[in-house]
Amino acid sequence: MGRKRPPNILMRRLPCLFLIALPVLAQAQAPFELQDRDRVVLAGDGLIERAQRYGYLELALTTPWPDRALTFRNLGWSGDTVRGEARDHYTNPPTAYEHLIEQITTPDPTVIILGYGGALAFKDAGAIQPFTEGLNTLLDDLAATEARCVLLSPIPHDPRSSPNPEVERLNEQLARVRDALATVAPARACRFVDLFGGMTEAFAQSPAPLTTDGLHLNAEGYRHLAALMLDELGIASSPPSLMVDMQSGRVEGGQRVGAIEREDGAIRFSLTPPALSWKADGGRLVTIKRLARGDYTLWSEGQAAVTATASEWERGVSVDLPAERMQVEALRAAIVDKNALYFRQYRPQNETYLVGFRRYEQGQNAPELDQLGPLIDELENEIGRLQRPRPLVLSLTRE
Repeated sequence: MGRKRPPNILMRRLPCLFLIALPVLAQAQAPFELQDRDRVVLAGDGLIERAQRYGYLELALTTPWPDRALTFRNLGWSGDTVRGEARDHYTNPPTAYEHLIEQITTPDPTVIILGYGGALAFKDAGAIQPFTEGLNTLLDDLAATEARCVLLSPIPHDPRSSPNPEVERLNEQLARVRDALATVAPARACRFVDLFGGMTEAFAQSPAPLTTDGLHLNAEGYRHLAALMLDELGIASSPPSLMVDMQSGRVEGGQRVGAIEREDGAIRFSLTPPALSWKADGGRLVTIKRLARGDYTLWSEGQAAVTATASEWERGVSVDLPAERMQVEALRAAIVDKNALYFRQYRPQNETYLVGFRRYEQGQNAPELDQLGPLIDELENEIGRLQRPRPLVLSLTRE
């Protein structure tokens, strides 16, 4: 679902381009949801390929459903198009496009997320129609998978850090691409995610750089992108709040694991939140009711999380719990490691010699690619374990 955003400089300069897509973007849609055992394939240009380095997109789409077995395969390729042109080094036949179709369909996807169009920034307006025609052809050829489809718009170039003197013109073209995708998506029963508008706003408001060069997102940029994507899809990105009543022992927003204990002036309890809080600054709202007047420090696994007054705890305090943060970072690390192994398997550096037209030279080594499969499976199992919230052992001490 699209968000209502304040105008910015780029939007004021391009009123017609932004208004074209508004009727489509304003339509209310049900929240997007991943089902148990969904197999998600991400394909696109450099925006998708580089996402696997940081793991935030996958992390954001994994944590809302901790009890569902989900798999993700990142097939992004820098400079790629809807015709798979960046893959033309492989061999012919198959053509680069046939290679793209084979790679997307081999994992037997149930959800396909496509992020194309960034390369069109350096084309003129006449490139939009061939792009949409190619996209429709790609969607036609992927229809046999019966996978649910999500179309991502390209992101803008950050005018504050881009060295390109024509950054404004590049963004005008990318706005046209965004509008074209917003038109194609409902006609093809695909969900549409407007990353262009959201990242335009993020670039303007973020005090820290979100790109390395005005074009390629850094880790913080991908974290912003992941939160934006969830928001556009109607998936709650804020962690559920927790409430503990110290007199009755009642707990809301989580599953209480242990009884509330009072010893040596400390109050100890444990509970399991319904889902992990994946954002580094996404503090969980914790409310603790019926405390005696005074200042109280909440501890997590022996580490001080936050100190607040009894009245502040009564209203609710945003808390980033160290134990939960460690689990989230371990989950993201496992995602990044899995992606790196899969990248080596489906796209080895000497691909032409192993499985391409020169495989007569080193094809005997191709079975080594299959040996990466068990390692990928092991990391998938680790991801499955880490995505489930663990009991949080908390204590509250009066200062």
